Amino acid sequence: MSNVFGEIDKSSTVIESNIVNYTQNLTTGSAGIQSIKIVSGSINNNYWSSLNLLFYTSGSPEYVSEANKFSKPSNNLSLNQRIGTQFLSKYHGYPSSSIIQIPSTYYGEKIKEGSFRFTDLNNTGSGGVNPLIKDDGFGNLYSTNAHHSQSNTAASSSDNYVGNIFYDKGLAVITETGSWSGSVDYSDLATNFNLKFDSQHTITTHEYNVTLLPTEYNLTTNYSIRNVLTTDTKPLTLSTSTLASTFTSSDFQPYITTINLYQEGDYDTPVIQAKLPKPIRKSDKINTRFKIKLDI
Repeated sequence: MSNVFGEIDKSSTVIESNIVNYTQNLTTGSAGIQSIKIVSGSINNNYWSSLNLLFYTSGSPEYVSEANKFSKPSNNLSLNQRIGTQFLSKYHGYPSSSIIQIPSTYYGEKIKEGSFRFTDLNNTGSGGVNPLIKDDGFGNLYSTNAHHSQSNTAASSSDNYVGNIFYDKGLAVITETGSWSGSVDYSDLATNFNLKFDSQHTITTHEYNVTLLPTEYNLTTNYSIRNVLTTDTKPLTLSTSTLASTFTSSDFQPYITTINLYQEGDYDTPVIQAKLPKPIRKSDKINTRFKIKLDI
């Protein structure tokens, strides 16, 4: 063995990122899920005021210009400045909304656009149909089975949207004050419901190549190969001088079970430890290469 430690060929290191989605199925009773009703006269309007400050303007939509890019918080946190198709005009100047808060434990980096699905369980329309609300992929919520719509245009149009979703904050807000059906208003929803959406995570994979030359690492300091003499009552240690006969043959090669990676200059504690699924015999004839993958 020429060296105790070897260097990794940095030119062979591969780092790549992949987006992973996972479908979440949640209910009102899922840990951390909060549904807050903001109805005028029932509770204070602190929640409404906070949302208005962070995401909305005061009563009408305002589109971004360079002049107010940093002076209007709603322009900074909503989707309005990025894609221009999130409608914010139905957040009225009085408290009348339902807020659904989803912990980041469920959505990761953000809720995947176009995957949000809300089903209200406490209310039904004709034929026992439950109200269903989806997102349009641009930060707007709309009902796919509403009995009442504002126009003959698409259900997801600016006329028919019923609220907003802020994907990277885990917030869904039902802002519509009108009727979903003849007997059910949107303000009646969000007391008992099911949620379905795809969470989004970015996983970064680091791949390191560890190559052992035939002339390297052909010895072992593992004291399990040493032999205890019949007159020796001491336990096996590195100071035990006699090797077991099994390991004295010229054909003996050590087996590799663990590969430790260290930070340069600090060789006391490994920063990565790779355990092999089974021991691999080290070759003294050809190069031996190990690929170590680490997902972060």
